[in-house]
Amino acid sequence: MDVLKLDRVVLATDGSPQAETAVDLVKSASWPDGSTIEVLTVYEPLGVGMDLPPDAFIAYDRDARAEIDEELAKTRRRLERERVTIDTAMRRGRPATEIVAEAERLRADLIITGSRGRSPVPTMPPASVAAQGPDPAERPGPPRRVPRLRAVVVADDGSTEAARAVKLVASWPIFHGLATRVVSVAPVYTPVTTGYGPIRHPDAKQSYAEGIDTLRGIHGFIAEDAAVRLTDAGVPARSDTRFGDPANEIIMAALEHEADLIVMGSHGRTGVERVMLGSVARNVLTHAPVSVLIVHAPIDR
Repeated sequence: MDVLKLDRVVLATDGSPQAETAVDLVKSASWPDGSTIEVLTVYEPLGVGMDLPPDAFIAYDRDARAEIDEELAKTRRRLERERVTIDTAMRRGRPATEIVAEAERLRADLIITGSRGRSPVPTMPPASVAAQGPDPAERPGPPRRVPRLRAVVVADDGSTEAARAVKLVASWPIFHGLATRVVSVAPVYTPVTTGYGPIRHPDAKQSYAEGIDTLRGIHGFIAEDAAVRLTDAGVPARSDTRFGDPANEIIMAALEHEADLIVMGSHGRTGVERVMLGSVARNVLTHAPVSVLIVHAPIDR
């Protein structure tokens, strides 16, 4: 299996408790020698329409930058370790826009950011991770927000994007030795049976059942094949085949297996520089009560 590099990381933090969880997660992970982690804080300017004298805006900007500099220095000291470079950066503007722009500028392999109860920062190629997912609206079990990785769920639907997610988990040392479940979900939904229509016909029922059996075999093979490849790469993995709504089943698998992280590819095809997510990835990212890492194709360096 080809190896994907992990040597440039952007850690976006705003000093919130959720961002502190992301910092702790970065501190606990095993990063490759020679990698660089940039700690980034973006602050939004005061509203242009506010009725304040110019001196007030200048003083606010000066005080904000001084406070952020101090917090960035503290975070840098927390993360310092041998053979890993910790840089800091400050940007002014809309956080989501500036974080993505900074990651593009650095050609980052990974963005890490805490969530504040809404969908986290859009993903960057080849991957990004929300260090804490937003609270689910109606999900069984307590949310698992932990500053370390112990167990992982990898979603694989047989697509090129999913294959890259599997390759990433196999390649990056932060995943080596972690208990992993490969989940492949057949998008099968309960048919409507009103007493009318072809689903009531015996031939249609048989065709439907045969289709389910075929999907079970396909997705079972996908999950088992990925689990074998991950295990061979030093990531002990088992397979899990499911049926139903993909986003819901991926989240349920993470809860049942007590995973700290979901890793998946995205089928998003629109948006600026591929930062938009496909519907399944967006739903998982929005509703999962655990960390989520979305994998995209890389930007050419």
